[in-house]
Amino acid sequence: MAYKDFITINVIGIEEARARLGNIPDNIQTALTETQTLSEIGTILVGSAVKTIDAGGRPSPYKPLAASTVAAKIKKYKKNSGILIGRGTLRQSLDYEVSGGYLYLTSVGYLKYHQFEEGRTRANFPARPVWGVQEEDIPEITDIIIAGIKRNL
Repeated sequence: MAYKDFITINVIGIEEARARLGNIPDNIQTALTETQTLSEIGTILVGSAVKTIDAGGRPSPYKPLAASTVAAKIKKYKKNSGILIGRGTLRQSLDYEVSGGYLYLTSVGYLKYHQFEEGRTRANFPARPVWGVQEEDIPEITDIIIAGIKRNL
């Protein structure tokens, strides 16, 4: 079963603009929910998630695997393929979809056990989040949002 996660991005300055304007003009609101803008942001976030897995965690490294997990990986895959990497299923499943003005990040169902530590009942390993907006993503996402606003002026 696929895992679908809803992500909220706080666009810095929007709340201040709402307070000053009383309401965000329709063309700006449209820019923040249009398919093209959300798809471009989704592409950035998927690429960023892949980089996070490849780096072994970002901005902080993931906690190391337990010795028993390393041994199991070596037995199963003939090598220690790394944290969150076995056959590559999770990494290859990272995707997004845009629906109804929202961006949904999608992946295999078991990603939720890695993404969040709280609320897990069976998992006995630390959270190793994949989805997130990294500092390096912010300028590109900002440019995408600005381009979306310009398209809608």
